[in-house]
Amino acid sequence: MRLPYFLRHSDNLHYFAALKPYLEYFVRQGVHDNFLVVEARQAAEDASPEYAGYGHLLTTDCDLDAYDLVLTPSFLRAEERSDRTQVVQIFHGMSDKSFTYERDFHDYLLCLCVGHRQVDRLLLYEHNRDMHWAMIGYPKFDHPPTAPALFTNDKPTVIYCPTWRKGGMSSIDMFLRHPEVIAQLAAVYNVIVKPHPNIFSPQRPLYDPEIVEQLEALRDVTLIHSGNVMPWFAQADLCIGDISASGYEWLYFDRPIVFLNPQPGVFAPSPDFTSATYLWQCGDVCQDMRTLPAMVEASLRHDRHHDRRETLLHYSVYNPRDHGATQRGMAQIERVLRTLPRR
Repeated sequence: MRLPYFLRHSDNLHYFAALKPYLEYFVRQGVHDNFLVVEARQAAEDASPEYAGYGHLLTTDCDLDAYDLVLTPSFLRAEERSDRTQVVQIFHGMSDKSFTYERDFHDYLLCLCVGHRQVDRLLLYEHNRDMHWAMIGYPKFDHPPTAPALFTNDKPTVIYCPTWRKGGMSSIDMFLRHPEVIAQLAAVYNVIVKPHPNIFSPQRPLYDPEIVEQLEALRDVTLIHSGNVMPWFAQADLCIGDISASGYEWLYFDRPIVFLNPQPGVFAPSPDFTSATYLWQCGDVCQDMRTLPAMVEASLRHDRHHDRRETLLHYSVYNPRDHGATQRGMAQIERVLRTLPRR
């Protein structure tokens, strides 16, 4: 079988991180032909260390009907598929953003859902009531990759993970407007800044080169370009998030989180599982950057949100720490493949 992993853009490294557990499995099996499908190849992305061992699979052949089964963490556009395109949706995160769930998946062969919350949100929409789905967990939790230690001192480590700037949900502008607060944090903690990969992509409509310049100019801060945040989460004691789906990945590590509100007075924590700020129940919410150091210090000293974090983790991820998600996902994909004729 010819299996394309549709990334759309080669700089969608967060998409590749979601697909990689399946790609590794199929490459090891050596049964199917695997392709990383992108619209255009760019030397900088092709050379990314995250593609190491898999770069030779990159192709710009985007005729998805020429393959047997499309595996995608993207949401296929009308012009990218036909009525004959056979698709399995692999969600690339556990977003709280509504546009993920408003999409129509009823004619996909299968949606591999992470947990109950994702299923509940998808089924709220009438067009998804008849979709084919299986709940498998989160493959990125099975064997999180590691990275060499960034720091050798005894200071606690704080990681800041702002989401993409779409919809005014990113706190990155707010963060960068307060260099004095960043310096204050860096004086006490090891600080990692790991933005959404789109922040660095000139191809994105909301790309701002000034933001990249400011990030690269930060002193005493470690800036990470990566599609997979898990190796850096593993080295951190506290996360600063906003409305980023990476916050759900942080729950795996059972450590405190503080949320930086990108629109104070507009966004607020909510127990409604359809809210963009549902995850904000899991930590304190910072409305003013000047109060952030005190909130970080307080959360590290006394973690009072443990129970709520664990509740949301188990609602959001099926069996989050049993290391079986990839196998469950592969069993579902193999089941679908057995029903398909070869193209």
